[in-house]
Amino acid sequence: MVDNIEIRGGAGAEEAAAIAAVVARIGADELAAAAVRPHPIHKSQWVQAGRPLDHMAPVPPEEYDKQPERLSSDPSR
Repeated sequence: MVDNIEIRGGAGAEEAAAIAAVVARIGADELAAAAVRPHPIHKSQWVQAGRPLDHMAPVPPEEYDKQPERLSSDPSR
């Protein structure tokens, strides 16, 4: 945040007040933005469709026969 602003170049009282108001508003907006946690990034369905599917962890051989039958990869079945 700026403590002291020097406005030069022939600015009148109205112009100086407008510049000071803008600088104060920018400082307030920066403080407000820093106080808010960022939102998680939402991935579109197109991005999610291109990602690999989650795979199950390997199953030990003695547990393999206890697993439920997997559906066919053919969607028509």
